Amino acid sequence: MDRHRYSALGVGHGGHVPDQRDEPNLEQAARTVEDWLETQALGEPGVLDDADELRQVGALARAGAPSDEVNLAVRRARQHGWGWAPIALLLGETREQARQRLA
Repeated sequence: MDRHRYSALGVGHGGHVPDQRDEPNLEQAARTVEDWLETQALGEPGVLDDADELRQVGALARAGAPSDEVNLAVRRARQHGWGWAPIALLLGETREQARQRLA
């Protein structure tokens, strides 16, 4: 996986509002990231299978998991090459907020 490829979503955020962490907003963000992953899979087979760590970030954020669990999931996603844009979207934050808080 090319780490730099995943630094930006390259799609509209589909109604997601940065810095808003309510359940409907986080659900919309998860759908947006899934749609984006599907478009990435067209050019890179297997990318959907490689997205488990990224999906875990969204699942924990939607579940209201403790911050240490979310932070660990973010570190794992970053180690697997996922950029700040999809991670931040799943957390209900801007890219810059997520990077500053979790880098």
